[in-house]
Amino acid sequence: MKSYNASKPELSLIVPTYNESENIGTLAERVHKSLSGYNYELIVVDDNSPDGTAELAKSLSSKYPVRVIVRTDERGLASAVVAGFKQAKGEILGVIDADLQHPPEFIPHLMKGVEQGADVAIASRYVNGGAIEGWTLKRKIISIGAKLPANVLLASARKIKDPLSGFFLFRKHLIEGTELSPIGYKILLEVLVKGKPSRVVEIPYTFKERERGKSNLTAKEQINYLKHLYRLSWYDGRIKRFLKFCVVGASGFGVNVGLLALFVEVAGMHKVWAQVPSYQISILTNFLFNEFWTFRDRRTPGSKSFLMRGVKFYLVSEIGWGINLGVYYLALDVAGIYYIVSQIIAIAVATLWNFFSNVLWTWRVKPAKEG
Repeated sequence: MKSYNASKPELSLIVPTYNESENIGTLAERVHKSLSGYNYELIVVDDNSPDGTAELAKSLSSKYPVRVIVRTDERGLASAVVAGFKQAKGEILGVIDADLQHPPEFIPHLMKGVEQGADVAIASRYVNGGAIEGWTLKRKIISIGAKLPANVLLASARKIKDPLSGFFLFRKHLIEGTELSPIGYKILLEVLVKGKPSRVVEIPYTFKERERGKSNLTAKEQINYLKHLYRLSWYDGRIKRFLKFCVVGASGFGVNVGLLALFVEVAGMHKVWAQVPSYQISILTNFLFNEFWTFRDRRTPGSKSFLMRGVKFYLVSEIGWGINLGVYYLALDVAGIYYIVSQIIAIAVATLWNFFSNVLWTWRVKPAKEG
């Protein structure tokens, strides 16, 4: 068994708290038993709890390697965690909730994942072997629905089964020199996006119901999650890329209409047949603009790769056109929506299809290696 060295812990475990006096003592005891073979520190970051959480945590320092940070001018789970990161001495950082929904006995499994080479080790509810105790079907559906936007919008989270987990460890060097500015309560997303880990492992565990106390998850925190997701999407570049894609799509519309008028008014083509070349040429110009502007950073050299991306883009566009027609028909004839509004809905759905299909297929990049 290793002897404890308070000046040089291997692991700094951050616990954000607010009104957790009923749980903090049990948490500290269970963490200490679980990490008896490690040098560690437990950093409690308390948002000035009126129930005496900070005072109780400070009293535990005589028995356990506990440090307490009390914040009086700031609130929020994720920002509390960041405050703990800044004070941490360990080369491995971790996050765990105080409410005992995250079993402290699982921490050695996460440590093993990092020790075996992972940059981030996540306690995952959604990989094979993971589970959630006591949740209703509705709550499970809400949880899965909440993680889907993160999987779609953030490339760093795309292959992660549980990107919203609040129980994880990671190597400190990932965030050194990086400004973390999360809002809400999903700090893992911040680490995945800004830390750019090369290897992530997800280890199955069972998420348990809170034993005591009251949950801090409110409607405001859910709104903050959406704000955080938007902010990370902008940082990640996905929203910027989407805006570029829309600009290219608008230019394609202009090419389509301009050529249609040219073929009809100047070349004398039939109004129906003139739509074919004008539409096909607009697909070509859209591809070229996207290839050399929107997805410039994802291009791979070689004429074969170029042609393959062109074929993929064409297929995606044709399917998108079919989706446009299908959604327009459903909105107009089935739902009875005004035809202009129906077309706007159809264009929006088809645009999302085109964008994400091209991101995930035409200009696909290899995701971070997972364990």
